[in-house]
Amino acid sequence: MSKNSKDTAGLTLAERIEGSLNGFFGRNKKTLIVVALIVVVGLATLGIVLSVSQNNLQEQFNEIDQLEASYVELQAMGSDNEAYQETYDELVASLTDLAGKGSKYPSQKAEYLLGMIAFQDEAYQKAIDSFLSVYSNADGSYLGSLALANAAAAAEELGNDSLALEYYTKIIDEFGFTAAESPKALFGQARLQEKSGNTELAKATFQQLADQFPTSEFAKLAINRVALL
Repeated sequence: MSKNSKDTAGLTLAERIEGSLNGFFGRNKKTLIVVALIVVVGLATLGIVLSVSQNNLQEQFNEIDQLEASYVELQAMGSDNEAYQETYDELVASLTDLAGKGSKYPSQKAEYLLGMIAFQDEAYQKAIDSFLSVYSNADGSYLGSLALANAAAAAEELGNDSLALEYYTKIIDEFGFTAAESPKALFGQARLQEKSGNTELAKATFQQLADQFPTSEFAKLAINRVALL
């Protein structure tokens, strides 16, 4: 039996494992130090990236707050104001720039405001494009249902009732009765069903609206419509 065998024969399993680990660390000390440094640098870099990303996102939130305030000011200004066109151009340029910076809330809100501006300019197809872009990136947030409701209104302005009905239906199908736009969506459905001659379905939808949202302003209108059908 070798001397090493004699030395280790009386050791416990834990002692033998500890000896093996010490030997491993001794033989690979430099490699382990390098690996540790790489891990530390990697974590530090990740922390910097996350910090920069968070700062950028906060800047975008601040920016959209300012742009939304500018949008409100523009509505109050009126198109006959001498500064209107310059303010309009600057706002649209800033909103377009922010809308192109990703799919986070500030970018979605910027795209939504572009849709609102296009709607007011009677550029209804452009408005629909913006609203649908918001809807596709909203991931179930309130902006999604809001954008669909506005897309439906723009489709009606274009005379495309079937498309408007599709958007109103999407609100109910995808958001149920929890969205703030749900009463409006049901009313829009019923109104367009009645317009297309589908009286019985329209009556049922008006009644569903009255039953589901009895305190809504749309419910009162729905009850009146049911009485007339």
